[in-house]
Amino acid sequence: MTTEQNNETTLSSYEGHVQEYLDGTPAEVSGDVKQWLDKALALVPQDGRALELGSAFGRDAEYIESQGYKVERTDATKGFVDLLQSQGHEARVLNAINDDFGAGYSLIFANAVLLHFTPDETRAVISKSYNSLTENGVLAFSVKEGQGQEWSQAKLNAPRYFCYWQADDLEAVVREAGFSQIDLTKGQTTNADWLQIVAQK
Repeated sequence: MTTEQNNETTLSSYEGHVQEYLDGTPAEVSGDVKQWLDKALALVPQDGRALELGSAFGRDAEYIESQGYKVERTDATKGFVDLLQSQGHEARVLNAINDDFGAGYSLIFANAVLLHFTPDETRAVISKSYNSLTENGVLAFSVKEGQGQEWSQAKLNAPRYFCYWQADDLEAVVREAGFSQIDLTKGQTTNADWLQIVAQK
């Protein structure tokens, strides 16, 4: 299976199982995720533009906006974009691998999105994010800690591709893209160990 097919298969699983994803995901931002998000937001001016990759049902965007910021909601899964729009939010389909992000963002945020990309795809998305950020702009993203790659049926009962990272390797990739200030923390949820990056130009 090509890397493009990897992504198409994963997106197809999300497209067909939006409700299962909602049912299996905490509805509130809390714990390590909240601490990581707050750390990123502390570096972002209140009037800065924020782009979220992989907004899903909008939980993280709502939290960010509750802190006084405006978020552009996007997802590569049309089902999630339709859901967000039905809730009255502006949202658009954006594939982080294939589509242009635009420019002028103070924050690009991607919670549990890059973990579905191959190492080369991850490098490309991080580099693309760097070029889309303003001076001193911030990229905040999370991946699962571990070794190797796998296909998993967990949560959705449908196949999704996962790539796991070690902290040193991930930090090196972020530094390669040009980020000079990198804060990497480790977080936990009930079913996974996470690497959480806050990187500033």
